[in-house]
Amino acid sequence: MVLQCGADSLAFDKLGTYNTTLRGHGACVQFVKEWGLPLLILGGGGYTIKNVARCWAYETAICLGQELDDDIPLNDYYELLGKDHKLHFEPKVDMKNENTREYLEFI
Repeated sequence: MVLQCGADSLAFDKLGTYNTTLRGHGACVQFVKEWGLPLLILGGGGYTIKNVARCWAYETAICLGQELDDDIPLNDYYELLGKDHKLHFEPKVDMKNENTREYLEFI
């Protein structure tokens, strides 16, 4: 099975219009991983590079069954992370969730 994990659905993406957190995005990877099928996971999409890097690191850890610390260690690209040096970020607060429970259960 091939799973394409485009990061343009993450909150704060420059081109995407969704509000997904890393935990939400990663939950999809975990869900498919639990099927126990051979799995090839590909990156793609994502136009806010600091969050793309966070996403791929987090989802690689999920694939390997590892936990990552929320504090990103000092590295050569630390300044590219902006003012927040945490792995996880909160979703945008000004976006309304238009997915009702009924609609999600229907699909």
